[in-house]
Amino acid sequence: MQKNIDSLLAILDEKDYDKVVSFIEFLVDTKKKKTERQKTNEEQVDVDAIVASLIGAIPDTGKTLEEYRNERLKKYEISD
Repeated sequence: MQKNIDSLLAILDEKDYDKVVSFIEFLVDTKKKKTERQKTNEEQVDVDAIVASLIGAIPDTGKTLEEYRNERLKKYEISD
């Protein structure tokens, strides 16, 4: 890679150096963004899989949500 860069610099006029540097910076930024997108996609959580894993973890006792709520309130009730 360094050999290619050196040979490129040898044939370029000094006024073109800025163009080359800008192009290389563009390529590096593009690669960074692509890598970040890949990492983000890999880190995304599969919500459907999590919910599916929870189904059946809590047994269904046939109570309503209100009954569960009242049960919890009684359990953690502070007596004066």
